[in-house]
Amino acid sequence: MQLKMTNRLLIFLLFIVFRTAAIAQSAQPTGQAVFSSEVYFDFGKHDLRPAADTVFDQVAGYLADKQGLLVKITAHTDSIGSFENNLALSQRRSAAVKTALVTMGLPDSLITISTYGETLPVAPNRTEDGRQRNRRATIEIIKKIPPAPMTILAGKVTDSERGHGLEAMVVIRGKELQDTLYTDTSGYFEKELPVGVVVGVEAFADCHFFGSEMTKTQKDTVTLSFPLPRVQTGSSLVLNNLYFVGNQPVLLEKSKPELPKILRFLEANPNMKIEIAGHVNLPNTPPVSPNTSHFKLSENRARTVYDYLTENGISAGRISWKGYGNWEMRYPRAVSERDQALNRRVEMKVLEGGCE
Repeated sequence: MQLKMTNRLLIFLLFIVFRTAAIAQSAQPTGQAVFSSEVYFDFGKHDLRPAADTVFDQVAGYLADKQGLLVKITAHTDSIGSFENNLALSQRRSAAVKTALVTMGLPDSLITISTYGETLPVAPNRTEDGRQRNRRATIEIIKKIPPAPMTILAGKVTDSERGHGLEAMVVIRGKELQDTLYTDTSGYFEKELPVGVVVGVEAFADCHFFGSEMTKTQKDTVTLSFPLPRVQTGSSLVLNNLYFVGNQPVLLEKSKPELPKILRFLEANPNMKIEIAGHVNLPNTPPVSPNTSHFKLSENRARTVYDYLTENGISAGRISWKGYGNWEMRYPRAVSERDQALNRRVEMKVLEGGCE
């Protein structure tokens, strides 16, 4: 029994390897499933039941006068019998469904088949009801999605004071993509992307603060500019896009992706020591004293960033944190939500390890 189970497992693993390779190499239908239904089979059989006619009528009605549609058939079995026999049975079941569809007039070229034997059950095989649910073929109608038009996202990374190009690492992140590339010696980079996607672009260069920007690709080339300030001891950088909920040390959800950028910057500069400086929005008000709730809020905002960095591997000996209350607001008479959000900011100050 142990030998039988081992052989079955080995065959199953080999099946998964070959099935994965086949899927990667074959032209699988891509798009949105607009219809899905199942036909069921008797034990050990691949003959279509009379009830399948109802499903085929639904398929025919859906396909009538509709363009850009494909049909995908996936066939399955229960787990009774050998693995090899079940795989062969699922192949016969998929062929029976395909033959019925072709007889209805559906072109062979619009049909794809995948057979899985017993490997993808939808119910436990311990009961007859479960096994019957697994003896199935699924018919899906796929609406083809045309490939998105492509465009170029380009940019240049430069020294903000001297204007010359910098050799830099550029990270591009989107909902369904992430890529890292490097500029040429002039600081230029470009990447081909689909039109209409929103991406975040980050630039990192030696001895310079990092830069980041969100953009949406357009039909015409989008060109970004990253003038990066040089890192010197005593210099500071406002951590753009790092905003907090009003009166709380809680980052806005949209700001959370900014924290890994600070982490990567410190990992790339292992000899640097910094101070995280927190600020609050309290316009048209004299500077608050250190024992007030507003001042403590600025401290807690700085501590939020400090905690993230130390929890992700940066030595506490390299980082300090400090609150400044409303002493250094960027907009002391802020009225708009934008200006108030900019007052609720965090800065990074270089204490040691700058590039002189």
